[in-house]
Amino acid sequence: MTKEEAMKQFAYLGAVWFGNSKQHFAFSAYDRLNGWNKLADKWKTEAEEEWAEAEEVLNRLVELGCKPSDLQAAMKTVEFPFCEDPKQQIESDYQPEAIQQLSELAEAFNDDYVTKKLIEKWITGEYDHMNWERQYLHLIEKIGYDNFLIAMM
Repeated sequence: MTKEEAMKQFAYLGAVWFGNSKQHFAFSAYDRLNGWNKLADKWKTEAEEEWAEAEEVLNRLVELGCKPSDLQAAMKTVEFPFCEDPKQQIESDYQPEAIQQLSELAEAFNDDYVTKKLIEKWITGEYDHMNWERQYLHLIEKIGYDNFLIAMM
Protein backbone atom coordinates (compact mmCIF):
# COMPACT_ATOMS: atom_id res chain seq x y z
CA MET A 1 0.00 0.00 0.00
CA THR A 2 1.41 3.38 -0.99
CA LYS A 3 1.49 6.28 1.46
CA GLU A 4 -1.18 8.08 -0.57
CA GLU A 5 -3.45 5.00 -0.46
CA ALA A 6 -2.81 4.69 3.27
CA MET A 7 -3.81 8.33 3.83
CA LYS A 8 -7.02 7.82 1.85
CA GLN A 9 -7.83 4.68 3.83
CA PHE A 10 -7.03 6.49 7.07
CA ALA A 11 -9.42 9.32 6.12
CA TYR A 12 -12.07 6.79 5.11
CA LEU A 13 -11.67 5.17 8.53
CA GLY A 14 -12.69 8.43 10.17
CA ALA A 15 -15.83 8.55 8.05
CA VAL A 16 -16.61 4.94 8.93
CA TRP A 17 -16.31 5.64 12.63
CA PHE A 18 -18.55 8.69 12.42
CA GLY A 19 -21.13 6.54 10.60
CA ASN A 20 -20.74 3.65 13.03
CA SER A 21 -21.19 6.03 15.91
CA LYS A 22 -24.48 7.33 14.51
CA GLN A 23 -25.64 3.76 13.85
CA HIS A 24 -24.81 2.66 17.40
CA PHE A 25 -26.54 5.69 18.93
CA ALA A 26 -29.66 4.69 16.96
CA PHE A 27 -29.37 1.06 18.14
CA SER A 28 -29.00 2.31 21.72
CA ALA A 29 -32.07 4.54 21.55
CA TYR A 30 -34.21 1.83 19.97
CA ASP A 31 -33.08 -0.89 22.35
CA ARG A 32 -33.66 1.37 25.38
CA LEU A 33 -37.18 2.15 24.14
CA ASN A 34 -37.84 -1.59 24.03
CA GLY A 35 -36.46 -2.19 27.53
CA TRP A 36 -33.18 -3.84 26.56
CA ASN A 37 -31.23 -1.43 28.72
CA LYS A 38 -28.04 -3.49 29.10
CA LEU A 39 -27.68 -3.80 25.34
CA ALA A 40 -28.61 -0.12 24.92
CA ASP A 41 -25.85 0.85 27.37
CA LYS A 42 -23.33 -1.26 25.44
CA TRP A 43 -24.26 0.36 22.12
CA LYS A 44 -24.10 3.83 23.67
CA THR A 45 -20.61 3.17 25.02
CA GLU A 46 -19.53 1.88 21.60
CA ALA A 47 -21.02 4.95 19.89
CA GLU A 48 -19.15 7.33 22.19
CA GLU A 49 -15.85 5.47 21.71
CA GLU A 50 -16.24 5.47 17.92
CA TRP A 51 -17.02 9.18 17.86
CA ALA A 52 -13.83 9.84 19.84
CA GLU A 53 -11.83 7.63 17.44
CA ALA A 54 -13.24 9.47 14.44
CA GLU A 55 -12.18 12.76 16.00
CA GLU A 56 -8.69 11.36 16.56
CA VAL A 57 -8.45 10.36 12.89
CA LEU A 58 -9.53 13.79 11.70
CA ASN A 59 -7.24 15.61 14.11
CA ARG A 60 -4.29 13.47 13.01
CA LEU A 61 -5.09 14.04 9.33
CA VAL A 62 -5.07 17.80 9.89
CA GLU A 63 -1.74 17.46 11.73
CA LEU A 64 -0.43 15.59 8.68
CA GLY A 65 -1.39 18.50 6.44
CA CYS A 66 -4.85 17.60 5.17
CA LYS A 67 -7.24 20.46 4.56
CA PRO A 68 -11.02 20.16 4.85
CA SER A 69 -11.33 19.98 1.05
CA ASP A 70 -8.89 17.03 1.05
CA LEU A 71 -11.26 15.12 3.32
CA GLN A 72 -14.39 15.63 1.23
CA ALA A 73 -14.25 12.29 -0.60
CA ALA A 74 -13.69 10.32 2.59
CA MET A 75 -16.41 12.10 4.51
CA LYS A 76 -19.19 11.29 2.08
CA THR A 77 -21.85 9.33 3.85
CA VAL A 78 -21.03 5.69 4.41
CA GLU A 79 -24.18 3.62 4.59
CA PHE A 80 -24.82 1.33 7.54
CA PRO A 81 -27.73 -1.00 8.25
CA PHE A 82 -30.16 0.24 10.89
CA CYS A 83 -31.70 -2.94 12.30
CA GLU A 84 -34.53 -3.17 14.80
CA ASP A 85 -33.72 -6.75 15.78
CA PRO A 86 -30.96 -6.86 18.43
CA LYS A 87 -29.45 -10.06 17.03
CA GLN A 88 -29.29 -8.49 13.57
CA GLN A 89 -27.73 -5.38 15.12
CA ILE A 90 -24.91 -7.47 16.56
CA GLU A 91 -24.49 -9.65 13.46
CA SER A 92 -24.41 -6.65 11.11
CA ASP A 93 -21.76 -4.97 13.25
CA TYR A 94 -19.57 -8.04 13.79
CA GLN A 95 -16.69 -7.49 11.35
CA PRO A 96 -13.62 -9.53 12.44
CA GLU A 97 -11.84 -8.61 9.19
CA ALA A 98 -11.57 -5.04 10.50
CA ILE A 99 -8.67 -6.11 12.71
CA GLN A 100 -6.71 -7.38 9.72
CA GLN A 101 -7.47 -4.20 7.76
CA LEU A 102 -6.31 -2.03 10.66
CA SER A 103 -3.14 -4.12 11.01
CA GLU A 104 -2.33 -3.61 7.34
CA LEU A 105 -2.97 0.10 7.69
CA ALA A 106 -0.67 0.29 10.72
CA GLU A 107 2.11 -1.30 8.64
CA ALA A 108 1.69 1.40 6.01
CA PHE A 109 2.55 3.97 8.70
CA ASN A 110 5.77 2.33 9.90
CA ASP A 111 7.59 5.61 9.30
CA ASP A 112 5.00 7.63 11.26
CA TYR A 113 5.18 6.61 14.92
CA VAL A 114 2.26 8.74 16.11
CA THR A 115 -0.20 7.51 13.49
CA LYS A 116 0.93 3.90 13.84
CA LYS A 117 0.44 4.02 17.63
CA LEU A 118 -3.07 5.47 17.19
CA ILE A 119 -3.99 2.63 14.84
CA GLU A 120 -2.50 0.03 17.17
CA LYS A 121 -4.61 1.46 20.01
CA TRP A 122 -7.70 1.09 17.82
CA ILE A 123 -6.76 -2.52 17.02
CA THR A 124 -6.90 -3.28 20.74
CA GLY A 125 -10.31 -1.61 20.92
CA GLU A 126 -11.53 -3.67 17.96
CA TYR A 127 -10.47 -6.88 19.71
CA ASP A 128 -12.59 -5.87 22.71
CA HIS A 129 -15.49 -4.91 20.43
CA MET A 130 -15.37 -8.22 18.54
CA ASN A 131 -15.11 -10.17 21.80
CA TRP A 132 -18.28 -8.75 23.31
CA GLU A 133 -20.19 -9.25 20.06
CA ARG A 134 -18.90 -12.82 19.79
CA GLN A 135 -19.85 -13.37 23.45
CA TYR A 136 -23.39 -12.04 22.91
CA LEU A 137 -23.88 -14.14 19.76
CA HIS A 138 -22.66 -17.21 21.67
CA LEU A 139 -25.04 -16.36 24.54
CA ILE A 140 -27.96 -16.17 22.10
CA GLU A 141 -27.01 -19.59 20.75
CA LYS A 142 -26.58 -21.08 24.22
CA ILE A 143 -29.67 -19.74 26.07
CA GLY A 144 -31.97 -18.89 23.16
CA TYR A 145 -32.98 -15.55 21.73
CA ASP A 146 -35.94 -14.86 24.02
CA ASN A 147 -33.83 -15.57 27.12
CA PHE A 148 -31.11 -13.32 25.74
CA LEU A 149 -33.57 -10.46 25.34
CA ILE A 150 -34.75 -10.98 28.92
CA ALA A 151 -31.12 -10.94 30.10
CA MET A 152 -30.64 -7.61 28.31
CA MET A 153 -33.45 -5.94 30.28
